[in-house]
Amino acid sequence: MALACIAIILGSAHLLTAKPLDCEPLAPETMDNATMTKLLGKWFYIGGASQHPPTLQEMKLIKNAYFFLYPSSLQDEFLVTEVMKLKDKCVVNNSSYISVIRDNFTMILHGPNESSVAQLIKSSSGDTMTLYHIDGTYKGLSISARTQNLTTEQLEEFETQMACLGLKEEETVYTSVKDLCPMEEETDDKKHSVEVVEPSLG
Repeated sequence: MALACIAIILGSAHLLTAKPLDCEPLAPETMDNATMTKLLGKWFYIGGASQHPPTLQEMKLIKNAYFFLYPSSLQDEFLVTEVMKLKDKCVVNNSSYISVIRDNFTMILHGPNESSVAQLIKSSSGDTMTLYHIDGTYKGLSISARTQNLTTEQLEEFETQMACLGLKEEETVYTSVKDLCPMEEETDDKKHSVEVVEPSLG
């Protein structure tokens, strides 16, 4: 499970046109230099929803997570470091990267064994990162933010987007704001065990 917090992540633009009646279609964000610059830095994974049963089970294992997007030596690429708490174990993944295909607004997460695809969705808030995921015929949506808590408006917007995609409450998992893992092992902190791994993509 690599970057479950980002990608539980990532399909083609035409998939975003599928919608229930009375719902606005999800609109992908233009992936230009300005957008990519705004994505740099630290993000807290807040939660998401998925119709794909294995992905949903992986999401339920994540107590909380945060990640960093760094600039790469390549123009359309991010380097990624992710810190997740899976039950009581802290896992650090710094073996993945994201490549951006500007023509179809697509972000591809490359892990050690496989890759996954998502689109960044336009949001009324510049402090959230909403990703639309497709795994075969299964839909998914996830949200990360610059802070550990969403505002009421941010949460309402995300829940409306999920409802319009047909995602159900039982397919939705949110993380906890308590007991975040440290970035590196802290020898004087016995509450955390930190393991650096190269997990496979979920």
